Amino acid sequence: MHPSESASSRETWPTTNAQASNKSPDKEKQRENDYFSSNSDKMSLLDVARDKVDVISEKMQNLPEKYLDKLKFELRSFLEGLGGSNQRDEFLLLQKLVQTRPDLTEITLTKTHRAQLEILVAIKTGIQAFLHPSVSLSQASLIDIFLYRRCRNIACGPALPAEDCTCGLCSNQNGFCNLCMCTICNKFDFEVNTCRWIGCDSCAHWTHTDCAIRNGLIGPGSGEMGFRCRGCDRSSELVGWVKDVFRHCAMSWDRDGLIRELDFVGRIFRGSEDTRGRKLVWKCDELIEKLKSGVSEALACKVIFMFFQEIETDHLKNQESEETGKPISPHEAFDKISDVVQEAVKKMELVADDKMRMVKRARLAVEACDQELKDKSREIAALKNERQKKKIQIDELESFVRLKQAEADMFEMKANEARRESERLQRIVRAKTEKSEEDYASRYLKQRLHEAETEKHFLFEKIKLQESLRPSVGKNDPPHSTYDKIQDLLKNYV
Repeated sequence: MHPSESASSRETWPTTNAQASNKSPDKEKQRENDYFSSNSDKMSLLDVARDKVDVISEKMQNLPEKYLDKLKFELRSFLEGLGGSNQRDEFLLLQKLVQTRPDLTEITLTKTHRAQLEILVAIKTGIQAFLHPSVSLSQASLIDIFLYRRCRNIACGPALPAEDCTCGLCSNQNGFCNLCMCTICNKFDFEVNTCRWIGCDSCAHWTHTDCAIRNGLIGPGSGEMGFRCRGCDRSSELVGWVKDVFRHCAMSWDRDGLIRELDFVGRIFRGSEDTRGRKLVWKCDELIEKLKSGVSEALACKVIFMFFQEIETDHLKNQESEETGKPISPHEAFDKISDVVQEAVKKMELVADDKMRMVKRARLAVEACDQELKDKSREIAALKNERQKKKIQIDELESFVRLKQAEADMFEMKANEARRESERLQRIVRAKTEKSEEDYASRYLKQRLHEAETEKHFLFEKIKLQESLRPSVGKNDPPHSTYDKIQDLLKNYV
């Protein structure tokens, strides 16, 4: 198996939904109520990492699934580094506690709760995939991973040492898998079909290219750049390895992938002292620039294939020349010159084809720009017409607003005049009302006075008549006494 077919601790995180629980909701609810009613049953990740296996297992039997999921989620946040340096320090403490416990043997681990075992394995390996509900490894597999008897890469997973390898790394490095892990950093990832990994020709161990460069395992060997395997301490030739990787994988890379792989090859051969290595570095730099400037991936692959063929041919010819040490005959020289010319013609044809494609693309781009310019001109003319229409509408609206404003001013003036006329009429009404009230009072008083005079005259006549009809006046009454009484009565009446 190629190491890049496996995954790292973060990249093995599944994306599928968690499987539904088969437990009865009523029983689960009762377990939650029993748990939350007692604070003594609560536990933390520190308890799982530190306390005895049987004690934690017994407690977990009485804990609800929600609380166990909460513990797993807390540990996943530690592994993802969401809490910063504090959580990282806490996780390192948990890992140290688990790794140094002598009681975590195969016998004791078989007695653990399922969630307890998953947490212990995740703490020891630092891989959060073991905490996901969709990852269903058997208890025996988890125990083997915990005890370094099985590869911790879920996508790989053979028993260790893989393929019964007896090298020093597989024998002495706990948990190391020669099928998927780097011989230097002991990590694995998803990279496949790439120059990011270098394989040893002798023992088939794999190493990250970056790790090999940093640790000086890539360098000039017997005149050419080679890779020295840390597993078997043997060297492997790199030009042929790079050629094989490009021949089998280059056509499947996109532009960014091809640029990245060319950059890897350039970094590998950057310190090369031989002609092939230096030419390969120059060619990689040249193709990277061309790809960034728009050259197609297919043409870049053809160029690199021809380059590999060319340097391989030159290398064989140099070896033959060195072995024979004899001058080349004219016929052979003409053949070589013919081969060189044919290769140059092929290159020129490839370049010409690419240039023609670039010209066609440029012509199509110009036509597209012209068409877009025409479309934009029509859009501008339409926008100008629309703008003119909008301007006319705005002028009409402004005229209408001015007309309505004049009407409003006229109505306001008429309202002011009507208000002033109303106030004038109200003053006239008040004056008329006051005058009529005074006239009425005067007429009323005159009428009453006239009535009083009439009544007075009537009474006076009546008294006089009575006086004349009376035979005699009393002796004791003074003269005019009766008349005076009548006058007083009349005055009081009036």
